[in-house]
Amino acid sequence: MTLRLALLGVAHVHAEAYAALLRGREQRQGDVQLLGFSEADPALARDFALGTGLTCLPLGEVLAAGPHGVIVCSETSGHLDLVRAAAGAGAHVLCEKPIAIHEQDALSMEQACTAAGVQFVTAFPARFSAGVQALGQAIGSGELGAALAYTGVNHSVAPDRHHPWFSRPELSGGGAGMDHIVHLADLLRFFGERPAEVYARLRPVPEWVRPDAGSLGEHGPDAAGLVTLRLASGATASIDCSWSRPPGYPRWGQLRLDLVASRGVACLDVFAQQLQVSGAGYGWEGYGPDLNASMLDDFLRVCRTGAAGRADWRDGYEALRVVRAAYASAASGQPVPLAED
Repeated sequence: MTLRLALLGVAHVHAEAYAALLRGREQRQGDVQLLGFSEADPALARDFALGTGLTCLPLGEVLAAGPHGVIVCSETSGHLDLVRAAAGAGAHVLCEKPIAIHEQDALSMEQACTAAGVQFVTAFPARFSAGVQALGQAIGSGELGAALAYTGVNHSVAPDRHHPWFSRPELSGGGAGMDHIVHLADLLRFFGERPAEVYARLRPVPEWVRPDAGSLGEHGPDAAGLVTLRLASGATASIDCSWSRPPGYPRWGQLRLDLVASRGVACLDVFAQQLQVSGAGYGWEGYGPDLNASMLDDFLRVCRTGAAGRADWRDGYEALRVVRAAYASAASGQPVPLAED
């Protein structure tokens, strides 16, 4: 069975990687057919078409071609309309994270997909890491004993230098907090934890770090933050989220989670597989499995079988609830309880 796929919106930083992986699979294995992509921004559409060789089509024309699945890679503010349109066309959805700016939009997505009988998959590639899988098994088996404290770090280069919408809250919902809290919130959920209370401090990028910071708005988007969580299990967790890596940093960033438990400790660094390469330049080259490729393989399984993905709508929604609680806490200066939904 050849699966027909399309990208809806290509503003996200991962859109080009998804296109390259699927084009490669189309050419090597022939079990997928990329119909093209839709994009409302003419300049972005032109650049993406030139860079990928894909055809830009109006949204209605893409969906009329009958895709089995679509990948939603627009600005976060555009996710809801694209998910609704895809569900209405009977296509399964892989949606970038955070899945929405507001929880109500996320709920509307779930309603649309449920009514259409299609699966909603959240793009959480870290779940496909062998290290994440091994730590999950160690926690679930009781090998490490009771979890006491998690310490998470998710840093990266600021994506708005090449994708300016990340710094426009009306399009992205915020800054580094919206971009990075979701990954570690999801890993905690994957390990069986449920946040009961969230406290956060979020700060804009200072001008001594980025000279054009003042042009990003009165306060600028949040570029760094520290989130602390009280978990229902009795453990605590922290999430250090930032766009602190300088331009030219040898790798994209870091996704790390350390655990102190009653019978041991564990240190997880999802992107630690790398070699230092020097010559004409210097960089860190990653090796090992491509987590985006593994996630796309899982989505193809969803499109073939109609079964749920490894990360479904609920996973995306629960991560978004943590993000929204963090922003509410940062605004009020007070901890925000997170009741079970």
